[in-house]
Amino acid sequence: EGELVVVSGRTGVGKSTLLGVVTGLVPRFTGGTLTGTVLLDGRDVTRTPPRERADLVGYVGQDPAAGFVTDTVEEELAYGMEQLGLAPDTMRRRVEETLDLLGIADLRDRDLRTLSGGQQQRVAIARALAAEPAIVLADEPTGNLDSKTGGELTALMAALNRDRGVTFVISSH
Repeated sequence: EGELVVVSGRTGVGKSTLLGVVTGLVPRFTGGTLTGTVLLDGRDVTRTPPRERADLVGYVGQDPAAGFVTDTVEEELAYGMEQLGLAPDTMRRRVEETLDLLGIADLRDRDLRTLSGGQQQRVAIARALAAEPAIVLADEPTGNLDSKTGGELTALMAALNRDRGVTFVISSH
């Protein structure tokens, strides 16, 4: 809790698979066989349906656009909370706080498809944070960004960890 952990290694060693196990996507939606136990906040994630641990895990994939399910930034931030059944006033407060926290309030009404790669990653992180999970998993979040934007995103996650106590597990080469 409260740490920023980097899981690093060459392509193909299982970084994304490890994060997928914690989110519950592996092997539930990918196939394969999983043995053993993975505990997250005392819950065995290998036996808990993803919906029952949505309050625990926020996920930011390698390609944020592939995970978007709405059209605008504001809708995307609210979507996950709607799925959790949060009250509208709680959702509104969290959307506003998260937009400000990540410095993307000016993008609120923007179509997600018109955003740069760095902006899309910020939105994906914001979406994960808005639901206030115990941990945010980020699968190679800087992989498709130029070095300047990647550095800014890394600094943002480090600041969120340091200043807000957000727990991150980040996979990276």
